[in-house]
Amino acid sequence: MVRIIGTVPLKPTWTDRLTRVPWYHWDRLETLLRADPKWDPQQVDSVATESLRVLKHLHDPLGASRFQGRGLVVGYVQSGKTANYTAVAARAVDAGYRIVIILSGIHDSLRNQTQNRLERELTGHQADGAPRAERGREWISLTTPTEDFKEQDVRILQSPAPFLAVVKKNFAVLTKLDRWLESADRYLTDMPVLLIDDEADQASINTKSNRPPDLTVGDEEEVDESQAPSKINSLIRSILKRTTKAAYIAYTATPFANILINPEAVDRRVGDDLFPKDFVIQLPRPNGYTGTEELFGVSAQGREVLRTVPDEDVLSLRAPRRRKTAEIVLGQQHDELPASLSDALLSFCLAGGMRTLRPGLADKSHTMLVHVSARTADQERIANAIRNQVELWREAERQGQRLEALFGPVWNTYKTGVDGPYDDSSVIQASIAVLRKLVILVLNSVTGENLEYDEKPGRQIVAIGGNRLSRGLTLEGLTVSYFLRTASMCDTLLQMARWYGFRRDYEDLIRIWTTDGIARWFSELALVEQSMRDSIVALGRAERRPDQMAIRLRAHSALLLTARNKATMALSQQDSWSGEHPQTVLLPLSDPNKLRANRILADGFISALSPSTHCHGGLLVRDVPPEIVCGFLHRYEINEDIVAFRSGQLADWIMERSAVEELTDWSVFIASPEAGCRATIGGKEIGLVRRKRISTDSIGILALRVF
Repeated sequence: MVRIIGTVPLKPTWTDRLTRVPWYHWDRLETLLRADPKWDPQQVDSVATESLRVLKHLHDPLGASRFQGRGLVVGYVQSGKTANYTAVAARAVDAGYRIVIILSGIHDSLRNQTQNRLERELTGHQADGAPRAERGREWISLTTPTEDFKEQDVRILQSPAPFLAVVKKNFAVLTKLDRWLESADRYLTDMPVLLIDDEADQASINTKSNRPPDLTVGDEEEVDESQAPSKINSLIRSILKRTTKAAYIAYTATPFANILINPEAVDRRVGDDLFPKDFVIQLPRPNGYTGTEELFGVSAQGREVLRTVPDEDVLSLRAPRRRKTAEIVLGQQHDELPASLSDALLSFCLAGGMRTLRPGLADKSHTMLVHVSARTADQERIANAIRNQVELWREAERQGQRLEALFGPVWNTYKTGVDGPYDDSSVIQASIAVLRKLVILVLNSVTGENLEYDEKPGRQIVAIGGNRLSRGLTLEGLTVSYFLRTASMCDTLLQMARWYGFRRDYEDLIRIWTTDGIARWFSELALVEQSMRDSIVALGRAERRPDQMAIRLRAHSALLLTARNKATMALSQQDSWSGEHPQTVLLPLSDPNKLRANRILADGFISALSPSTHCHGGLLVRDVPPEIVCGFLHRYEINEDIVAFRSGQLADWIMERSAVEELTDWSVFIASPEAGCRATIGGKEIGLVRRKRISTDSIGILALRVF
């Protein structure tokens, strides 16, 4: 039966059978979320809709046929992917899947965090979460908040209850899980397994080879291991092969490597690779989410977020790369902080002071990120310098010195863009109180320190770290980031940016200290991300599978999309601009000669356009010949680092299209706001559009709109 909503028929799917039975586990989760004041009703509605959309792309676990499903769900960094896959797990069990395995990153901190959340929201094993399921439907957890997977009696699988395992992507742990499932072979026949791979572009990608089929060699015989897949990838594929009904869903915000897996890759022992052959789904941008676009793209205009770290401060904090044993030099003395880091610390105290004055935030955890180096020795050295500086400020107060003079100048700069009302004196006094409570933590494999948000709520934490802060781990109440860590790949850089996420009631307090070059990288990443997401959406609208229609990825001018050994299927090409809106984030702002030449060019171009008519927001000129437009583009002086917006090549392409009677009639719009400063360009008085400089050569995204 086809259901009708309005005039659009919906195709029947296997999940239609679930309308006749209650969504038991999903209903428990939904009830919990709707009772939580942190969740808006619209957000819960979105989780409900999107989790059902994902489920519909899976195979029917109760169907007669065997399957090995592969899919990919793309979210945004720190945007609620865990909420989506928790809901998918609940719905999948309601539909008939029996074992849910969550691969949760490569660090214990993220695995433990995920286990705790799932026990609270899904299984009901924690007192402050969902109620325990009724007898016979209770989840059996094969892992705990403090212990990863351990082998146990396989007869436990005789239970009709659903099973949950939250497992770290670690060779030893996955080997134990794979070996246990192998020993449980008699219980796994036709037992549907759902494997959810969180941060699926990390560790899961095959960076080696595949053993080719060879009918003359038995699986037990020795083969050349140099042809074997990489270890973690091989174990994931082996685990999936342990049952005749397995669904694999990769979750990530940076899916470049997953999209570039060879769709035909097969290993003679562990089977198909993890290419998402069945589906790729783009989750919608959540309401209230702050991402690359909001901080570095067009939407960043008018926001007081970025602070530039001077080159001398960068040099004082970074150890020379050629000398592995070199120490970071902090100012003139070992314990002296660069001025920019000192200002960032004081700004964090000011942000904390503002939070304590806002309803509902005073008792919430508040965090500052310091991410300068991947080396643990560097992190400890910087942490000690921060501790020393904080203690000097505290000692000055104990000796009777007033700290208002210390905070005042920083507050005068910081408060631009901060939502009021506020009283300067009250903010500074509250900030001094925050300074007294600062906790300095080093998060790496050496110190063993943890954030402990649940155990010690309401702390003011300065978190110094590297790789442990680069994936999945949530920094609660993050306002100030001091970020100098460079990368050569887009996915790595995006994952290291912990400032993304939901910042309800304190979005105006976000400040990012970074270099001009890193800020420019992120500005262009806004374009790369949006292009990828548009391509995924186009795939869905075309109702095609990823093995039927390629997903296009836009190149970055300075960074690789992902590691070369994860991108063996990438093919570079320069596409047509048909149907596109060429964009750039780079202008020749640091070259006065180019700017002067472009101003003269614009004068001549606009003066040649006539007649113009006034319309909302500016002037409009119609029926402009393509030769005039192309003449402007050919002579326009660009920033040489631009990749996509090569004006000369664009002009040549336009002339090629006009030769075959395409793109022959042009309209030119000259933006001219009523308010603000005015100038005369090309003999016409025009209102000036004000844009803020994001970096040396960027004022955000500019697009050529063809209409």
